[in-house]
Amino acid sequence: MKKRQIFLINLATAIFFALIFYKNYIGLNLLLFELVVVPIMFYINRPVKLNGLGLSVVAGVFLSVLMVVLLNTSWSIFINIVSLFTLSGILTYKNFRSYIHAITESFFRLFSSQISILLDWGDQEKVNTSSNSKSNISSSKVFYLIVIPAVIIIFFIILYASASSKFYAQFEVIFKAIRRFLESINFIFILMIILGLIIGNILYMKTTSLGLLKMDTNGNDNLYRTRRKSFIKFKNTGLKTQYLSGIVLLASLNVLILYFNILDFTYLWFGFVWDGSFLKEFVHEGTWALVFSVFISAGIALYFFRHNLNFYSKNKWLKRLTIIWIAQNIIMVFSVVLRNYWYINYFGLAYKRIAVLFFLLLTIIGLITIIIKILKLKSTFYLWRINGFALFTVLILTTCVNWDMLIAKFNFQHYDRSLIDYRFMSKLNNSALPYTLKTLDELEEINKVQQEVMPFDIHLPYLWDIYVYQVEVSIKKEKFIKRYQHTNLLEWNLADYQTFKKLEQIN
Repeated sequence: MKKRQIFLINLATAIFFALIFYKNYIGLNLLLFELVVVPIMFYINRPVKLNGLGLSVVAGVFLSVLMVVLLNTSWSIFINIVSLFTLSGILTYKNFRSYIHAITESFFRLFSSQISILLDWGDQEKVNTSSNSKSNISSSKVFYLIVIPAVIIIFFIILYASASSKFYAQFEVIFKAIRRFLESINFIFILMIILGLIIGNILYMKTTSLGLLKMDTNGNDNLYRTRRKSFIKFKNTGLKTQYLSGIVLLASLNVLILYFNILDFTYLWFGFVWDGSFLKEFVHEGTWALVFSVFISAGIALYFFRHNLNFYSKNKWLKRLTIIWIAQNIIMVFSVVLRNYWYINYFGLAYKRIAVLFFLLLTIIGLITIIIKILKLKSTFYLWRINGFALFTVLILTTCVNWDMLIAKFNFQHYDRSLIDYRFMSKLNNSALPYTLKTLDELEEINKVQQEVMPFDIHLPYLWDIYVYQVEVSIKKEKFIKRYQHTNLLEWNLADYQTFKKLEQIN
C-alpha cells in the first residue's frame, strides 16, 4: 500500500482515537478502537497467512481487551497494549515463530515507525519518472517560494511588534484575531490526536527488521552435528576432556544440592515454625538467591550440551547427572514456592507475592524444556520458542483474574492468621471497594484479633491504624460513586458496574 494512503488512514485513526478517549476512562472504547484498527492492520499487511504464534497473539489481543471490559484492571490494559504492539510486529515482518524475537522487534518498532514516516516519502511502488519529477518540482516551488518566505516574514513581524508598540498597533487586529483563534483551540484534544498518530505509526507503518526475523527464520528446533576437518593428524581428545570435566562438576553439584534439599525438607517442608519475625530475609533475599542459583544451574547444563558433546557416544552418565541436577533444581523451586506460601500465610496476598508464583511457574517450565533439549537433542532456538510462548500464554491468562478483588477477599477472610496492611489495602483498585469497605465495629474486631494472633506490635509507625484506613476508604468510595454517576457508554466496564451496584446495596 502507498505510504500516502497509510498516512491518511493513520490520520483518520488518530481523530477516531481522540474522539473516543478524550476525557474518557478506558472501558468499551478500547474494545471499539481495536475492533477498528486490527482489521485495518490486516488490510495494510495483506496477504496475511498466520502461523501458530500469530494466531495465538491475535487471540491474546482480543482475550485481553475482553478482560479490560469485564475486569478493567491496570494489568489487563497493559498486557493488551503489549499484545497489540506485538501483533503489529508479527503482521509487518510475518512468519515469526519465537515470541521473544517478535516482541523484541515490536519494541524497536515503537521508535523506528516514527522515523519511517519521515523517510523515503512517497509511493512505495514504482511510478513514472517524468510525472514523479514534475510533482517534485511543483512541491519544491511551493516550499521555497511560499512556505519559507512566509515563516521568515511572520518571525520578523513578531520580533518587531515586541520591540515597538507603534508597530504592534499596526497589526493589533491581526494579533487579537490570532489570540482568539488559539484560545478557541483545545490543545489537549490536539495532543490526543498527536498521540493517536504515534500509535497509528506503530500499528501501520512499514519498518526494516533488526535482523531477528532472519535469525528466527533460520532457527531450527533440532541439533545437528557439525563436523570440522582437521589438517593436523593427532587424536582429538576435546570431547572426552569436556565429558570428564562435566562428570566431576555435576557429580559434586548433585551432592551439594542434595544436602541443601534435605535441609529444606527437614526445616521448611515438614518442620517450619514461625518465630514471629517479618520473614524478610527468609523470603526476599532467600527467594532471589535461590532463583539466581537455579538460573546458574540452567546455564551450566546448557554449557555442557551446547555443541557436539550432545552426540558423544559415551555421554550417558553426563546426561543422567545433568537431568538429576535439573530435577533437584525443580525441587528447589518448589521449596521457594513453599517459602512464598508461608509468607502469604502470615502476611497475606500482595502483587509481588502473586508475581513470584507465576515467575516460579515459568522457571519450572524452563527447567523441564532443558531436560527435553538434552534428551531429544533440541536447539537453543527451541528453548527460546517454547519458553517465549509459555511467557506470552501466562501473561495473557493473568489478565483473566481480578487480582485486587482476590487480594481484598483473601486478606480480610484470613485476618485471624495474617497481618492486614491497611495502607496497602486502601490502594487496591475500585473493584475491591465492596470488600475493603468495613464498619468501625468490624475493624475494631479485626484489630482485636490481630493483636492476639500477631507475635509483634501491630501499631508500628509505618502501619496505618483502623481509623485512618476507614477515612481513606470512605473518601475513595465517595470519589468512585461521584465519578461513576458521570460515566458515559464509552467508559463502561463490567467491574465498575458491579462495584457500583454492590456499594448501593451496602448503603
